[in-house]
Amino acid sequence: MTNAPKAGIFIPTMNRSDFIIRQLKYYAAVKCLHTIYIGDSSNKEHKAKIEKAVSALSDKIKIIYRHLPSLNDREAIYFLLSIIEEPYACFIGDDDYQIPDSITKCIDFLENNKDYATASGYAAAFRIKGNGVYGELERIANYPRPQVELTTAQERIVKYFENYFVPLFSVNRTAQMLKNWEEVDKVADKSFGSEIIPSALSIITGKSKTIDCLGFMRQIHDGHYGLPNTFEWVVGENWLGSYRQFLKRLSEEIVSVDNITLSEAENSVKQGLWLFLEKQLAREYPQYFPSKKVSGSFTSHLKKTRTNIGRQLPFLKIVYRKLFKKYKNKARDIHFEVAQRSSKYYKDFSQVVNSFSGVHNPVDTF
Repeated sequence: MTNAPKAGIFIPTMNRSDFIIRQLKYYAAVKCLHTIYIGDSSNKEHKAKIEKAVSALSDKIKIIYRHLPSLNDREAIYFLLSIIEEPYACFIGDDDYQIPDSITKCIDFLENNKDYATASGYAAAFRIKGNGVYGELERIANYPRPQVELTTAQERIVKYFENYFVPLFSVNRTAQMLKNWEEVDKVADKSFGSEIIPSALSIITGKSKTIDCLGFMRQIHDGHYGLPNTFEWVVGENWLGSYRQFLKRLSEEIVSVDNITLSEAENSVKQGLWLFLEKQLAREYPQYFPSKKVSGSFTSHLKKTRTNIGRQLPFLKIVYRKLFKKYKNKARDIHFEVAQRSSKYYKDFSQVVNSFSGVHNPVDTF
């Protein structure tokens, strides 16, 4: 495996040295074979802590550290992509986890399937009690990673926006990912520039595959650098101009891939974004304007009751899934499966839990 293609796991960060140190300890503990690239925009205090950790762990994992105090997140990402020497790359937030063995499986798939642009394992989101860097697992949930395997870019972009996800966390070919991030810093709107445009370009370039393994764990906490809700986004002052840049960039790329007219390509992009907005607005509306209708209250109460029963009587969840899952036509409950000791995902999941629960010596300051 030492001669097999590798990936660059790149991490932009700013003033969150504890998260970076936690992640580096994790990669050292699992003997990560891929290179870790850190683009650090931190102040001197956090910079010193990260550099100390890098020095202490550099004999266990390969780490490329760059201090980038003058760069914003998009500029830091582009810079990191430009220095990655490996043929594959995947993004990770400083508070999340990529599973190195799964990256290797995704690379092997992409090596043998040139019509695919991205590959990812299954993913789950987790929350720690207290919302900190270290602590006890409070909750775990599915974090969907849909496949997009349609033949044309025109078809893929519509399907992608209908079931939106972020393929930046997937394994991408480095050269193509770098191209996708070109000039996104010129897009004023952050949602378009730092996520939607480079993500959509990955799907236009080629198909997206979900490998049967645990590939990614995303931490949910109160300190996220969040994007605005969809309504505030579309009424923002930067939206229209950025939308035009988005439409132009994606449509021209679809024309290049599918050899169709610009009008046909634009229509597909508009259709996809329309589906995305329709779904997002409908999903987010109740969060800001809760319904007081009886039916809505009953549904909410039923869901809450089911959740509480599952927490207090977890054995019922196990029995239910074992008896009825094979009769259900729905996506697998990966968040349930990873926590079962009999699961093939459990080893990778438990190593992440060991990391944030403190098994990897959180008090050690190097």
